[in-house]
Amino acid sequence: MFNNSIWLRGIKTKVNKKVTQDLETDILIIGGGITGLTTAYFLKNKKVILIDKDKIGYGKTSFSTGKLTYLQDSLLKGSKEKEDLYLQSQIEALNIIKDIVIENNIKCDYESNLSFLYATNKKEKKKIKKIEKILSRNNIPYKIKENNNLYNSIYSIKVDNTAVINPVKYMLSLKEVLSKKIDIYENSIATDFEYSEERFKVRVNNNYITSKILIVATHYPFLVSLGLIPFKTYIEKSFLAAMDIDKNKKFNAISQNGNHSIRFCTKEQKDYMVYCSISDRLSKNIDNEKISKDLLWEIKSRFNNKVKYIWSNTDIMSSDLIPLSGRLDKNLYIATGYSTWGLTNGTISAKVISDLIIGLDNKYTLLFNPNRMSNIVNLVVNNMKSAKTYILSKIIKNYSFYKKNVIVYTDNGIRYGKYIDDKGIEHIVYNKCPHMKCNLIFNSLDKTWDCPCHASRFDIDGNVISGPANYSIKVEKK
Repeated sequence: MFNNSIWLRGIKTKVNKKVTQDLETDILIIGGGITGLTTAYFLKNKKVILIDKDKIGYGKTSFSTGKLTYLQDSLLKGSKEKEDLYLQSQIEALNIIKDIVIENNIKCDYESNLSFLYATNKKEKKKIKKIEKILSRNNIPYKIKENNNLYNSIYSIKVDNTAVINPVKYMLSLKEVLSKKIDIYENSIATDFEYSEERFKVRVNNNYITSKILIVATHYPFLVSLGLIPFKTYIEKSFLAAMDIDKNKKFNAISQNGNHSIRFCTKEQKDYMVYCSISDRLSKNIDNEKISKDLLWEIKSRFNNKVKYIWSNTDIMSSDLIPLSGRLDKNLYIATGYSTWGLTNGTISAKVISDLIIGLDNKYTLLFNPNRMSNIVNLVVNNMKSAKTYILSKIIKNYSFYKKNVIVYTDNGIRYGKYIDDKGIEHIVYNKCPHMKCNLIFNSLDKTWDCPCHASRFDIDGNVISGPANYSIKVEKK
């Protein structure tokens, strides 16, 4: 069994050059995931630089299910206008990806699919009935089935014109297309920026990139001040697995509560089911080893299939489950808060941002406005829970699930984390996230130090694996 995403297995890619000198451009895009790449695609005829702190295609999108569907568990948005616009945005995103695949002959295992949304109890069925009204208002055909034995379903609806892809192949192919049009740099980490005289000056690898326009598409903005995202969102963590099956069944499905999601794929001439489960707030999903065992038990009892891959993913959830994407300030744009639907929301966010820059009208601009303050009740509740997570991170040093080779301790007022590997070598790091100073938790499954507040991750030697943190927690040897 591989402790990694099925999409990353066997992938080889040429790494682009990294930033080693001062540069100047008209548009700088920070982040080479689905949003950054798609934004660059729409702006490829302009002077653009795209940077990524790691290898493009290996970020959060590579840990997704790769589903392209508008039949989502979270279509209910409170008002008819929001619900209709959001549904239309997802359908447009699907069409954009399909057009990009066809126009550029992208080999990403794109496959047309049926999508199901199913209920396992009366409460979920009632919500699906409301979603049916949204589809009807927008003239989207669907079919209903009662008690169809779809994973304990008592009720489900089905639509077509949806799809699945291999998200890593899609991003790497898009990178290849863009490399002929724009400048792409990898292993190039942005740490801060300043704005003066109509120019952004961004610090990257201890050099500076100067740009007229700045787009931050880093899944989670790397500076707290960018849209005050830590106060408008929370993090959800899910666990995924890919298991052997006899045949690709050509459909995808999700439960109305969002707790169970499936799709099928064919990879290297073998068929798999990709299953996502045990989704909860990041602060509750901290014992990775135990939860992975729970997922394996769930799969064995429900499907009795052999698991070949297992991994986890984190999603940024906005208070109203609508992306926070668009113009944040003059010539400054961000995109985040995709609430588990990163492929579609990342794509349509790229369209919103590129249209704003080009000067085109986009009907989703107000819906996605990153400066909005919506759903105040959820906002307050989420911030109270986030504050509790922060406080607990300060109080608890050594969790009950830590083994003897992991210890957190304080020396001269400084908190450290120590991991002793199989060879007896000690790896010591600072036990504080540089982003907002939460204390870190050791992930025994992945051998990483993880932030329970905003999902930054560091390897056993303190190097940043994923943000929003952009500084290491390495302890320099004397």
